[in-house]
Amino acid sequence: MSQNARSHRKLKVAGVVALVLVVALLGFAGNFLFDFALNPQAPYTMKMMQDGKDGKKGEQMDAEAVEARAWFKENRESSSLTADDGTELAAWYFAASESTHDYAVCLHGYTDEPIGMARYVKRFHDRGMNVLAPAARAHERSGGDYIGMGWPERLDVLAWIGRIVQADPEARILVFGESMGAATAMNVAGESLPANVKCIIEDCGYTSVWDEFSLQLKDVFGLPSFPLLDVANLVCNVRAGYDFHEASSVEQLKHATVPMLFIHGDQDTFVPYSMLDQNYDACASKVKQKLTIHGATHAKSAQVDPELYWNTVDDFLGKNF
Repeated sequence: MSQNARSHRKLKVAGVVALVLVVALLGFAGNFLFDFALNPQAPYTMKMMQDGKDGKKGEQMDAEAVEARAWFKENRESSSLTADDGTELAAWYFAASESTHDYAVCLHGYTDEPIGMARYVKRFHDRGMNVLAPAARAHERSGGDYIGMGWPERLDVLAWIGRIVQADPEARILVFGESMGAATAMNVAGESLPANVKCIIEDCGYTSVWDEFSLQLKDVFGLPSFPLLDVANLVCNVRAGYDFHEASSVEQLKHATVPMLFIHGDQDTFVPYSMLDQNYDACASKVKQKLTIHGATHAKSAQVDPELYWNTVDDFLGKNF
């Protein structure tokens, strides 16, 4: 074998080795990002990082939240159902003080629990409504290995709605969600809904899982989406069964028909304020409304300006519920 042939062969071997190493590293990084964002059992997760930041800030709950959480614990009733894929789902139910056909389904945010929606649950209950607060997959008491970011959860919410309608065929239902719960609510809006669902309110939901993860990859790790997010998306398809691009509130909203209210704080950087208009503009509903809460960061709108927030919600429900 000539010297040139041997050199060429060495280069080919080196190239194959380098390619294998790159693929292995990308696979490792993709699995790490998937676990970091979507696997609650992973050794290092986004929730751990968020909890650490919150602890350093020493952020205190406002008086309404403290009162509402105590009320939530005292008045909750357990409910459960089995999803179509066999996942056991749990929720807390709050029966109205007087007989009514009005219901609110309150959907919590990423890595939160139903009690995190206590202020909203109590507000709707005080309005005379029955309230259901489900735990999303892989949260609190619900089963599931991975967080679905509002995509598989949209079908779970449809199942909860079905449960309500089965028990009360005259039910009038509001779907309300915050953050990931808001994305879930918008994804629900794109499905075929029973006439019992009268309207949907979303507070600070993202446009798509891809968009939100692209933003967080840059903010948390200082990295562009390509190629790591592409690999993490492949991992998600294999391990969790859904695609970051497919999980799009914007695409779902193109099929929405029920009245919708979109709320966002203009100081939100976790789910950027710019996503409000993207979601609103995509919504095909004939009746839609948007509310900006000035000075509010992520999921703080009801806390920053409760009077404007709840006056707008009450007015919207008065017209559309």
